[in-house]
Amino acid sequence: MLTRRDFIKLSAAAGAALMLPWQEALEVLAQMPALLNPATQPQFVNPMPVIKTAGLRVDATAGGTYTVRMAPTAQSLGLVNPLNGTPLITPVWGYGVDGHTPVTYPGATFIARKDIPLNIQWINDLAVQHHLLPVDSTLHWALGHLGHHNHGMMVDFSMFGGVPVVPHLHGGHTESDSDGLPEYWWTPGYHADPANHLFKGPRFVKSLYRYDNDQEGGTLWYHDHALGITRLNVYAGLAGFYFLRDANELALIAANRIPSGDYEIEIVIQDRMFAADGSLFYPADPAMAIAMGAINPPDPTALPEFFGNFILVNGKAWPVLNVEPTKYRFRLLNGSDSRFYNLWINTGATDALNGPQFIQIGSDDGFLNAPAPLNQLTLGPGERADVVVDFAGWQGQTLIVRNNARVPFPRGATVNPRLDGRIMAFRVGQTTSAAPITLPATLRSTPYTIQEPPIRTRRLVLFEAMDKFGRLQPLLGIIDPASPFDGTLLWDEAVTEVPNLGDVEIWEIFNATVDAHPIHLHLVTFEVLNRQKYTATILPKSNIDPLHPNDPPTLGGRLTNIQLKGRPTLAAANERGPKDTAQMFPGEVTRIKVRFDRPGRYVWHCHILSHEDHEMMRPYYVGIHPASFYPQSAAYWAEHRLAGVSGFDFHWLQLGRLGSEEVFLHGLTYGAIMAPGGNEWHTLARQVIAARLNILAGVTPPATIQTVLQSATAQITAKAPNSLSDADKAAFLAFASTLAGFNGA
Repeated sequence: MLTRRDFIKLSAAAGAALMLPWQEALEVLAQMPALLNPATQPQFVNPMPVIKTAGLRVDATAGGTYTVRMAPTAQSLGLVNPLNGTPLITPVWGYGVDGHTPVTYPGATFIARKDIPLNIQWINDLAVQHHLLPVDSTLHWALGHLGHHNHGMMVDFSMFGGVPVVPHLHGGHTESDSDGLPEYWWTPGYHADPANHLFKGPRFVKSLYRYDNDQEGGTLWYHDHALGITRLNVYAGLAGFYFLRDANELALIAANRIPSGDYEIEIVIQDRMFAADGSLFYPADPAMAIAMGAINPPDPTALPEFFGNFILVNGKAWPVLNVEPTKYRFRLLNGSDSRFYNLWINTGATDALNGPQFIQIGSDDGFLNAPAPLNQLTLGPGERADVVVDFAGWQGQTLIVRNNARVPFPRGATVNPRLDGRIMAFRVGQTTSAAPITLPATLRSTPYTIQEPPIRTRRLVLFEAMDKFGRLQPLLGIIDPASPFDGTLLWDEAVTEVPNLGDVEIWEIFNATVDAHPIHLHLVTFEVLNRQKYTATILPKSNIDPLHPNDPPTLGGRLTNIQLKGRPTLAAANERGPKDTAQMFPGEVTRIKVRFDRPGRYVWHCHILSHEDHEMMRPYYVGIHPASFYPQSAAYWAEHRLAGVSGFDFHWLQLGRLGSEEVFLHGLTYGAIMAPGGNEWHTLARQVIAARLNILAGVTPPATIQTVLQSATAQITAKAPNSLSDADKAAFLAFASTLAGFNGA
């Protein structure tokens, strides 16, 4: 199989831009401002913050409406000045629930109840001039469509009222408008001036979100999801737990079959770096990107991955938790940017597996059928594991949670066994007052499966491409030789996954990269079926950014000559529950079975945050999408092309990329959205485009386009002279007429 290195060697534009390991790039850090040395910091001294004990759980089981603020704060993360031992205070961002909890990192844990809806009014109070961390504005990011694109400088958020954010309930079976999709962001300015388009994303709908909670109980979590800066906003602290309880779980608790109360503890594991003063440090120096193969990267620059040298648990570095010699239920979350964790517990003297087991009882979104004993537990970014650990028999001992997952996972560099090879400690006491717990043989009434036969099977691909700066750019794509979209796809290219409402599909996701990726689908829970090795040939493909067609293309690829190898390996016992994030390994196809049961727009992406911010994320749409009609062959578009209209660059269209509603809207509004009336123009453009594409799809009669055009013409003509220029009006009308006259039937 053609490898990433082989592909880059074959790309003339790449030259010698071979990707080097993260550790080699970190050598550049020696030339940067002083960083806090993790070897100087205490381990297993600071108590682990217990969210329930700290009063940071919010009982929302009765439903209702809560107001949650996203705001700056400062707190101790367990760091000390190595010269004098005094505590260091770290500025962070967090969530606070009005009337219940202060702003903290991590945020408060919501406790919700199945089938009792919950409304949250999210308030963005991040009215700051600069982000806590360096923003690479050359990425496709939240403010890029407003002209903040393709330049290296410190971004000033003042004119936007502050930093854009949008909360996502990860694992939630949520309506599209409340899902926290990346283009639905808003800034603090929105709350004072809701009509100002500078203060909200191009798809913004509302800031009062509804969570129906109409799914089984599970370990959900919420975090920021703003386009192109998710990694930075989450790194700054915007994450928290959301427990959904159902009748089955409550019955198990009432019967003393699973630990509860003070013996149920949520634990989020994250890695970080810090400057010498204790402030957060996120590497973005172009010298590091060059060391990793980039060519003339911007300053600041995004990097392919991030691996911090500090391990934080519930916001404390290497903490210790006092436990009794009894069973505890830990709700584990990997909240890191890029780091996988392979966890086990031992006495700390050696690397031996000589501590208590993890007994996993639940996956991301609900219980397993039966408890699964594990000597080691692997979690990818975004994954959760509901586990029980029995400390009986370990009285008086200090047990260490260890980690040996390579970076990147699974074939990267080994971790330092004394630093990122350690997570936290348990200090086991001598006595317990807990009631005896006997885990049940089964945790569900029936095993978790999606029983309906699939309507279709899709083949998709995970790929490592190279952007215009020679940086690694991980992408998603499709495997469909009959489609003009075969291969890698950027965010704004055609929506290629449009299941009908209620469809059950199998997604075969081929990992053509050298690393594992945790792939997350919004809205749904899915069943992990199996994995199978394969070989294939990679052919080059150029992906042109539809919003910036004159930029150098991303050097992507497509898979051909796919050969499956050996027998499929069934999902592991601890994966046989409802999942929303799954580990997908290099050289393997991972098969998942999905039911799409809510209409609207959603996304699927890699949950390595550095990857999703650099385009390893794609929209999908459930139901009839107004732009879901697209041709099935490149030859079709060779015969049916739209000519470019004066005032706009439709070069992408001539390359056969019609089919993306987003491209049309951005193409029509880019450059004019700063002018008064830009939003009205955007709305009219959407009406014309949706009508035309629905006609092509056979949804509406052709006569409809005339009605839409007449209405659009009247509305544009009626605008005040200072709204849109005459040239803009003429350009739109010319485009609309061209679109109306286009015969693609």
